[in-house]
Amino acid sequence: MRTLRLAVACALVLAAAPVSASDFSNGAIGTTGSEFLLMDTSARGIAMGGAMTAVTNDSSSIYWNPAGLAQVPRLSTSFMHAQYVADITYEAASYAQRVNDAAVMGAGVRYLNGGSVQRTDVNAIQNGTFTPYSYVAEIGWGQSIYDLSDSEMDVAMGVTARAIRSYLGTTQADGYGADFGVQSRFYASEMTYDIGLAIQNLGSGQKFDQVRNTLPTRVRFGGAVKPFKPLTLSVEAIAPIDDSPSGAVGVEYAVEVERGVTAAARAGVNTLTYESLGAASMLSFGFGLKLTNLSVDYAFVPMGVLGTATHRVSISFNLPAKVSRRYRER
Repeated sequence: MRTLRLAVACALVLAAAPVSASDFSNGAIGTTGSEFLLMDTSARGIAMGGAMTAVTNDSSSIYWNPAGLAQVPRLSTSFMHAQYVADITYEAASYAQRVNDAAVMGAGVRYLNGGSVQRTDVNAIQNGTFTPYSYVAEIGWGQSIYDLSDSEMDVAMGVTARAIRSYLGTTQADGYGADFGVQSRFYASEMTYDIGLAIQNLGSGQKFDQVRNTLPTRVRFGGAVKPFKPLTLSVEAIAPIDDSPSGAVGVEYAVEVERGVTAAARAGVNTLTYESLGAASMLSFGFGLKLTNLSVDYAFVPMGVLGTATHRVSISFNLPAKVSRRYRER
């Protein structure tokens, strides 16, 4: 019940913002800017269809759900490279460090390179090329909420604040945004259950000319369960302010091949691009290999009617919590 009250409170915060009759429907497509903020930032999450709000637990939580930062045991860092359509590339890096028993602080950067674009004036005369780009700098905080936790449930909350800048050849624009998230884990049954809620991209959008764009605000609500230890199943509902709601489902099967070596296979479905790119674009696949504290992950996503596919590679390093020498000897 306490987690439900938190979810309702978050929804009320979003409801306080003014909306038009077409918001949260396909009638609002094209009404927001800064769409690059919706590009996912870890190969693991992308391979699982983006159903990560309840699952995320490392430095990339600064994007997925800042409450997940609270699960970082000691230190976490990650880097992702994405080869997108045409010659567009996308990079994301993040770092998280435990501050005390309850809190974790994180930071991240993202960079989108639009590739070479022909510069053409109003008279249709070509005048060289330019490279449009956008980048994001962000900081986050994840906090375990002990007052709302007990022997059957853990609760964490988090917030991310970010600065945005885009360059489009002759002009640039800045913006500012924030995310808010909640995660809860339940231990009341034989299996553990996780739920998560994230409200993303609240704030002030970019202004290239006379009108300041609206940020692509969206609400994500998800749940996850481990039916047995190697298997994780996650499901998520996504409500963007500039489109109809969509859903995502992800699965991960991770097994320890030998001591210190874990291999994972992943797959996912996300309905966001069904109408625009076709059924094939909803699918995603990937795998990962973890060697002690270092992980390498890969995701493959077909682009449907575009006739191509995108590839993402992530490298992450996660230090576990310190264990005393006396404990290790035991």
